[in-house]
Amino acid sequence: MRNCGIKKVLFLLGVMVLVLSGCSSTKLAEAFDEETVKETAQEAVGYLVAGEYEKNIEMMNSVVQEAISAEDLKANVETMNEQTGAFKEYKSIAVVGQQDAQGTDMAVAVIVASFEKRNVTYTISFNTDMEVIGLWMK
Repeated sequence: MRNCGIKKVLFLLGVMVLVLSGCSSTKLAEAFDEETVKETAQEAVGYLVAGEYEKNIEMMNSVVQEAISAEDLKANVETMNEQTGAFKEYKSIAVVGQQDAQGTDMAVAVIVASFEKRNVTYTISFNTDMEVIGLWMK
């Protein structure tokens, strides 16, 4: 079971590298407001930190809601919490624009949060309706 968790983390790391490398200088589409993206991303992370997984799931579009349950999200976050300790503060937040393979605009927020034992980087993608369409923790 632990090997499966390591594979999942490695997969997510690979996805994050691809997302971040593709977004390094991409401007945010006019459909998005940078401050709204930042605030909504912090809200999503806040729900994770507070253990309010159902509220986090409610922020996601229907495709993501079908892919992960609140129980799955809870299990992943609690596993990470064992390694991080308690939340301390947000260290940084950046927002970039990106397009999917079909050319649909999305916003990507990257939040670095400080915890007792180490930092965690959250990458949260939003569609133009400000629904979460991607959530990665590293």
